[in-house]
Amino acid sequence: MGAPLVVALLLSAAPRAAGQPDDLARELLAAVNEADLGALADAGADAEACPGAPFCPLVLPRIAAVPHLDLAVIRLDGDGRAREAAEVLFDPDAPRGIAIALGPDLAPRGVRFRRWSLDRREAPGGATPFTDADDLLPGPARPGRDFMEPYPASLFKLLVAFHVARRSADGGLPLDLPIAAGPLPEAEVQPVREWLGRMLTLSDNAATRVLLRWLHGHGEVDRMNRDLAALGLATLRVDGTRPEDGARWAPGEIHAGAMDVARLLWLVAGGPGVRWRTPAGRVVTSADLPDRARTLLKDLLAEQANHDVLSSGSLCGVGPAGIPALVPDRWLEPATGAEGAVNRAWRRDVRPCNAAAEVRFLHKTGLTWNYASDAGIVESLPGAPCRRYVIALVASAGTRYLDPEREAVTLHPCAVDGLCVTRRLAGIAERIDRWMVGASKADRTGAGCAPRSPP
Repeated sequence: MGAPLVVALLLSAAPRAAGQPDDLARELLAAVNEADLGALADAGADAEACPGAPFCPLVLPRIAAVPHLDLAVIRLDGDGRAREAAEVLFDPDAPRGIAIALGPDLAPRGVRFRRWSLDRREAPGGATPFTDADDLLPGPARPGRDFMEPYPASLFKLLVAFHVARRSADGGLPLDLPIAAGPLPEAEVQPVREWLGRMLTLSDNAATRVLLRWLHGHGEVDRMNRDLAALGLATLRVDGTRPEDGARWAPGEIHAGAMDVARLLWLVAGGPGVRWRTPAGRVVTSADLPDRARTLLKDLLAEQANHDVLSSGSLCGVGPAGIPALVPDRWLEPATGAEGAVNRAWRRDVRPCNAAAEVRFLHKTGLTWNYASDAGIVESLPGAPCRRYVIALVASAGTRYLDPEREAVTLHPCAVDGLCVTRRLAGIAERIDRWMVGASKADRTGAGCAPRSPP
């Protein structure tokens, strides 16, 4: 592995030449290709047709084309400095994937991000050409390869939480402020910290709507988008939500590119030195997220109840282990060890997987019929093999896509045993995690597995 990427005050990550991915990028490409997502079975675009027999076909057809997938990883040393970073993209035009160049700020280069359209996805090769109106990023058109960024599903709640945490730290939104769930007198009233905790740890949609309704009422949604853009995180946007109730979370209007999510989480991870310099010349450091906000976010992300996308503790014993992370004890039923925090049919004893866990995964998942995402900070547990990194995946590989061995179904496995997403995503993460352990040993970052200095 090479020397740290931090040079003087500015992160210096030289853009890769086209077709010449570095070691980490090659590993990401290999991990996704090994998963062979093009072999998935497709339960169809209609989410209501398959979950109950007899509406599912007896044998599901194969996916029409590889999912759109955006995967980014930043490998960190113990103090939170970047050792290396990579981002890879997959879509029907690049079924084997491409590693994209990253600028000195780790932002992707040579990609023209386009708004998500399920209609366009359902007609690969037959869709009308893109126009400037399809651009995800505002401003002048950026030259580069077209990539339609998948809808992030509930991962977008991380953006809302990041803004709420920052505003709570500067006094703009006190955590103890009581907020009603709606305008009626009988509406539930809870402090901000309760709504925030439910949104992040349980992915509670009602709590998210409450916070968005309050943010809209105080001009904070526009501010959130402006603040994220000012940090140079141009693909992180929450548009189109309804001011009156915080609802309407539409594909094509809410976006979260994987590398921008990874860089946001890098800020959450903390550490000394400059993170990056934005195109406008602003220097971004850990101070852009106050320590109180960082602690709040890390504590909540560490309490995530859903471990079924890149980590598999909630599905203990089924398929790849993924990132070998702890499922928080607070969600486990003492008598059975089963996770009881969410309305899923998992009902598995999580304790054997927790006993074998090697890391904390401070993360947020997103999962709908058409989309799957997961992003977080991986930190080794005491005594476990050392690795520390940020990983973010956004993909059009949601619940509708089943592993080939489950193609003969009359009832969707999500309704039977909680297998709501292909286990091949966890396989991707498992291979990356193993590589991270080896990379840390090779360059001796293992000595810094635990932070050596305050964030």
